[in-house]
Amino acid sequence: MPWRRWGFAVFMAMCSLPAAAVCTPVESSGVLGSHPSQRVRTGTPITTTAEFRFGCGTVVLAVLSTPTLKAKITTPLTGLTLKNTTDSAVTVPYDIAPVGGGTYAAGVLILDLGNTSVVSLLSNNQAIIGVKITTLTGANVPAGTYTDNITVNWTYANICEGVAVANACVGNLRTGSVDRTITVTLVVTNDCTITAPNVQFGSAPLPSAFSTVAQSITLLCTKGITYTVGLDTGTYASGARRQMASGLNRLQYNIFKSDQTVWGALSGARVASVGAADGFTPHVIPYTATIYADQPAVPQGSYSDSVKIDVQF
Repeated sequence: MPWRRWGFAVFMAMCSLPAAAVCTPVESSGVLGSHPSQRVRTGTPITTTAEFRFGCGTVVLAVLSTPTLKAKITTPLTGLTLKNTTDSAVTVPYDIAPVGGGTYAAGVLILDLGNTSVVSLLSNNQAIIGVKITTLTGANVPAGTYTDNITVNWTYANICEGVAVANACVGNLRTGSVDRTITVTLVVTNDCTITAPNVQFGSAPLPSAFSTVAQSITLLCTKGITYTVGLDTGTYASGARRQMASGLNRLQYNIFKSDQTVWGALSGARVASVGAADGFTPHVIPYTATIYADQPAVPQGSYSDSVKIDVQF
């Protein structure tokens, strides 16, 4: 009996879904930089910005669920302080605020999105919380590194990473709660503010007729440091004597410490601090300046010199 064979081909069609990335929060650091102690205590407030970001992969609304995304700062926002990494009792106060202006409140939602708002935001970009960080003046602190942490809690639910098929999420349906932290860092450096008035000898017909000038240099230095103060020999020194110049002419003078020795730049000729600085109390260093009477008369003119002050700590 004749028979026939029939054959058929079997085909399998497969489609690939977009790779589903995990919803990922990321942060930028809050680095305030390195600043001298005087700036921290009395200068212009130091500011920086940081960001908390939340982004997902391909986001599509899952029809049978309502996506949500919420965020709040969980760090207490009163009494914020940057703490010295070697002594947490030593602090620099600071504030945080939204980058665009306004205020934050701890534990209160600063982002509360639902339904299509979440899909629209996360499909095209990412949620961003901008934080402006500002130090408060008045902190009299030693040099060192000061840090603190700011924490944001992200809570999200029913965010579909993939595609919506027949009222269902084909991919990953993301739900979770996560705390994310940025570290705020400030480096305080040693510093001395120097107040040094010019020395004015006035006018006289002969070197021996000039009066001695008595005045002082004042320093205000970072809390906790010890230091020494030196004066260089000026621009026109010759031997052990400083000189003022008027063209090619020279008028010899010197600057003396309170013990009547010449104030210089080498170790034995420097002036030392009286213990460690407290950051508040000025150190007043008296001195006298004298034009040598034993030098020959010099031509009429206006004589001047420039002396550099250096502080070593």
